[in-house]
Amino acid sequence: MLNLILILGLFALSVWAFFEYVLDMKQVEELIFSKLSPWLIITTLFISECFTGILPPDMFIIWAKTLDHPYLMVFVLALVSYTGGIISWYIGTKLHKLNRVKKWVDVKFKEQFALFKKFGGLVIFISALTPLPFSPISVVSGIVGYPLKSYLLVALSRFLRFFLYAFVIYQFF
Repeated sequence: MLNLILILGLFALSVWAFFEYVLDMKQVEELIFSKLSPWLIITTLFISECFTGILPPDMFIIWAKTLDHPYLMVFVLALVSYTGGIISWYIGTKLHKLNRVKKWVDVKFKEQFALFKKFGGLVIFISALTPLPFSPISVVSGIVGYPLKSYLLVALSRFLRFFLYAFVIYQFF
């Protein structure tokens, strides 16, 4: 479990360093939200949630506030994020079929991923509610064979995150 936490910590540190030193999020936000149509913005979130989860959903929630029906758009964004997570889970299942990944999961990190299978629901729940990377956790869930039905149920907390964040952002900012 400690190795899994270390790997996730290194990933989070890498993402932070990328945003801190390589990519200016203000410019990305300006480019996305001022120049793209709403459907392209939603597609941008969808692609991010399917593969990397590198774009923070919070900026999309903030953008939704500028629309006529912000909570309707928050629902659409949450649905897109949830669907992206499901696709990430499926990507993980396909990755596990690759010999190298299968060896890595089934042999080298057998104990760590057994713990993930056991406590994966909690990890998925936490990543769905917090700024932790939801997409990579979804991929890992698929790789280790976390049950799809359980994943679908726990990942519904993604909707809770979007609406809680929207409520707080819209009330106080």
